[in-house]
Amino acid sequence: MPIPLPNLDDRTYNDLVAEARELIPHLQPEWTNHNPSDPGMALIELLAWLTEMALYQVNVVTDQHTEAFLELLNGPEWTLGSQDLSTAVHTTILALRDQYRAATAADFEYLARQKWPEAAQVQRIHCLPHHNLAAADPTAAAPGHVSLIVIFTPPLTDEQTADLLTSLWHFLNERRLLTVRHHVVTPTFVPVRVSADIHIREDAAPAAALQAATAVLAAYFDPLTGGPTREGWPFGRGVYSSEIYALLNAIALIDHVEAVQLTGPDNLPSAVEAKLHAHELVTIDGGGLTAVDVYGNRYVSR
Repeated sequence: MPIPLPNLDDRTYNDLVAEARELIPHLQPEWTNHNPSDPGMALIELLAWLTEMALYQVNVVTDQHTEAFLELLNGPEWTLGSQDLSTAVHTTILALRDQYRAATAADFEYLARQKWPEAAQVQRIHCLPHHNLAAADPTAAAPGHVSLIVIFTPPLTDEQTADLLTSLWHFLNERRLLTVRHHVVTPTFVPVRVSADIHIREDAAPAAALQAATAVLAAYFDPLTGGPTREGWPFGRGVYSSEIYALLNAIALIDHVEAVQLTGPDNLPSAVEAKLHAHELVTIDGGGLTAVDVYGNRYVSR
């Protein structure tokens, strides 16, 4: 729906004549004959008529004016060429609505996914404002910095990944705000080892139960298709033992689960949670799972 143009001046001929007549006693008290036969009133009416025509032109945007506005919006090298004026206006408005500048975290993600020429290589992207992941301490607050974490479509060599990171950095450099310093990096994966005793059902094979448990954990914590929403494990979200219990207990070959322990990179086992920083993703190591059959025999995963 087009935006209605404002009426810059809606005074009519009668309004202008009445306004001038009201000013006469204040500006020229000796002028007392305000009848249409008075030469002065005839002059006022003539000027009101000319003014009304000028006001009409004020509210009219001519084709020449429209072309001038289009040139201001598109740049001095723009010309109308063979296209008609309405098509040029439509094209210019669409170009104005097209997102170009990166001001928010969502803007950075959108431009990298939709506007970057190599966007097809992006499988997942996450923007962290106030973070400098290229610094020695990526967990420290960094006002004025923005870090973009990108997962590319595998398989890629280290050189190809570095070239894509550089290309995306230059693409965003033209669109960032002047005072923002941006960084484009690959994610940091934190290994978390899961240890647990999984008591299998009487008719279950220990190897099959361990294999099923390992596959379920790998799928749930996958960086691209895992997580509660199956859209990839969320950046910075910790791993909770309660989730491990729920995942393993849902496997048909398993009767129940005991003694879940989570061990992160600090090698400190926890029965509750393995914590991650905002820029980190998790890789699950299910090598600590032990299958226990109904006779108490223990089978360690390999």
